Amino acid sequence: MKKLLSVLMLAVMMMAFVGCGGKGDSDAPVVGDWKLATIEAMGQTMTVDEFAELSGSDDVKMEMSIKGDGKFSASLGDISGEGTWEYKEPTLTLSSDGESMTGEYKDGKITLQMEEAGQSYSMTFEK
Repeated sequence: MKKLLSVLMLAVMMMAFVGCGGKGDSDAPVVGDWKLATIEAMGQTMTVDEFAELSGSDDVKMEMSIKGDGKFSASLGDISGEGTWEYKEPTLTLSSDGESMTGEYKDGKITLQMEEAGQSYSMTFEK
């Protein structure tokens, strides 16, 4: 059950990324292609491969493309979405469909934070 919940939480985070439009800055350090590297949930940090093994799923690879025109796209397996982004050092805000998720750009990585059902989750992306 815990494994299924973890996979579902990742899918829920992905579903928050649906929309279009936006501002941008083609020189911002967050522009580029990013891959999910680590996930922190329930007090544990694990790589994507460790998470896949724990969840029993082969399809947990998440990718995100942040474009200089203020738009981003993200995919998790066969789930994909689009939205807009804004960067004010060090904070990155991803917005879509009236919802926003904030994160931090630091040391060449993007870490997105989320809280669900009293639990904190974070996803760290690397280029």
